Amino acid sequence: MDKITSSLYTINKVVEEGLRFNIPRYQRLYVWEDEQVETLFNDLHTACSVNKDMYYIGGVILVKNKWNNELFDLVDGQQRFTTLWLMAYELGDLLLGFRNKGKEQRIQFAIRPKVEKYFLELSSGQDFSTELNREFEDLVRIDLARRRLKELIQSKIKNESEKELFANFIAKKLKFVITTVPQKTDLNKLFETLNNRGEQLSQDEILKARILAGIQSRPARWKYSGIWNACNDTRNYLERALSYEIGSSRSVADSYNQWSNTFDSKKIRSLFDKSNNLQTDLLSLEKILSKRKVEDIAQSDDEILTELHPHTTDDELQKVRSILTFPQLLLHTLRIFRYERDLNDIQRINEKELLKIFDEYFLPKKPPISQEEIDDFEKDCKEFVELLFKIREVFDKYIIKWVELEQNNEELMIKKVRKQNQKKGGWAYYLRRELTEQYNGLTHLQGLLYHSQQNTTQYWLTPYLYWLLDHPSFEDAYDWLKKLDNVLFCTNRDEELLTDRTWECMEDYPQHPIDYSILHEELGTGFPHYWFYKIDFILWHEKDELRKPQWNSYKVTAKNSIEHIGPQNPRDKRDKVCIKQLDKMGNLVLVTRSINSEYGDQPYKVKRARFNDKKNKGSYDSLKSDLIYANETWNDELAERHQEKILQVLERYFDNTKIE
Repeated sequence: MDKITSSLYTINKVVEEGLRFNIPRYQRLYVWEDEQVETLFNDLHTACSVNKDMYYIGGVILVKNKWNNELFDLVDGQQRFTTLWLMAYELGDLLLGFRNKGKEQRIQFAIRPKVEKYFLELSSGQDFSTELNREFEDLVRIDLARRRLKELIQSKIKNESEKELFANFIAKKLKFVITTVPQKTDLNKLFETLNNRGEQLSQDEILKARILAGIQSRPARWKYSGIWNACNDTRNYLERALSYEIGSSRSVADSYNQWSNTFDSKKIRSLFDKSNNLQTDLLSLEKILSKRKVEDIAQSDDEILTELHPHTTDDELQKVRSILTFPQLLLHTLRIFRYERDLNDIQRINEKELLKIFDEYFLPKKPPISQEEIDDFEKDCKEFVELLFKIREVFDKYIIKWVELEQNNEELMIKKVRKQNQKKGGWAYYLRRELTEQYNGLTHLQGLLYHSQQNTTQYWLTPYLYWLLDHPSFEDAYDWLKKLDNVLFCTNRDEELLTDRTWECMEDYPQHPIDYSILHEELGTGFPHYWFYKIDFILWHEKDELRKPQWNSYKVTAKNSIEHIGPQNPRDKRDKVCIKQLDKMGNLVLVTRSINSEYGDQPYKVKRARFNDKKNKGSYDSLKSDLIYANETWNDELAERHQEKILQVLERYFDNTKIE
């Protein structure tokens, strides 16, 4: 083969053509972490749920293996492709043809015999223990990814018919382009090309250009461009992003009403007039598309950041980042935009399809021709950007952000914005961010929702943001979110799409009975993770009733592994203390994967000692764990009693937060 060829493939086509793949020695080890694995699985599962015609995962580059004509070396795309292969393992015989070609495995790993052995033993029904895997660097990430996929399949797919439907979707509708390059290709140059691809305009930048193109006046276009840029800056609070765009933090503070705690959007727009002296006739499309540049603002970032109140503390300058990407925020805004106009929902939040969704639900199907069409589209464009600004404002005001406490240590929190003045040659105003315990409950509840829902969608935010546009008190915002959470996730409506459920909650609470009967079942690691987060939140919420003031400092963190307190397969059979309650909620907690690995098949007393050691240092695996490890021993009777206590606490909480 002396030429480059490209062709669209499905998994079925790979099987039909008998392709086998090799991960060559120059490729790095498998490095995907939980977040990337979950994103691919969730995107595929969502695409299958809505019966999409296809799901495209990009391209794969192959070169013929020098030593075996039946093999192709995977030059680019091995992380995605290996993850698909791991998924096939966890779907059992449904994708057996993709897993293996006859007696050979579909993918082999050059000079990595441990990985080869690992999959051969999996195929024969054996399983490595996590502890054993940790001895082999080659296996760590692959094994963690496979186990996470197993958990996702168990929690998201209810029965065999759904599993078969999902496997068929992967086999027939998941598509990718395979590009095969000649064997004589200079791989060093190819890698250099792959690693230095020119950065293309992102979908949200293209969308920005198309929306701003609908605004006829160039000065107006500049104003709305500045607002868009500020909303796009998800690594700063809105007031600082505006300061960067306008060039003055004091001017931004002047436009903030301290009584209503809102920005005056008219004043904000006027600041863009003054900061650029209306020299917008020189704006090119390239300028409109470009992100903020230092030369485009009146002052440098450093100068703007010195415009701080003299009482500013270090924590106010902590780095922050949003729980949503900007494209995700745009899609939530589009849902609200359409709801306000009594239009149908967009049905999906998928940032990879941002332009496609806006083409379908916002942008005109053909260019406006008549003046009436042009005016109508301009009105829509302006109103969309204005709504985006309002949503970004309440998003920063009421919604958790990741705040960097120190390097590599972030925490979810809500910081209160406060307007403060200083007499310095006249009154000058500043906007400050400060932490307050007043928002702890709201922070905990949002942490529960954030960690238990798909990072790529967070559908609960649409109705919540819509309601927050009225700028309620934080107490009202907290109460409303409790009820929204109950209606969305505790009413046994799993058969309904979450998009439909959230759309139903935009204006009022639907009257659906609370149902947590799932907690009586024996699902083991098949329990949805949501219920563990929910139980921990309710325990924290009811801490005063439970006389647990020490729980005040508890923080909601990401957990991804269900742990059996009474171990499933202890090293010593005498340590199997739970039999009837083994897979019931009373014997289970949700912990991090590392804690699950640490506790593993250890007896109860060893686990309890390790838990108490961390607790004495101020760290809890979970609040549910704290109740369990208060017992000196553990058995079926105590597990059942613990479950009954949890159910009593839940009943009290649901009764106190019911919709009147």
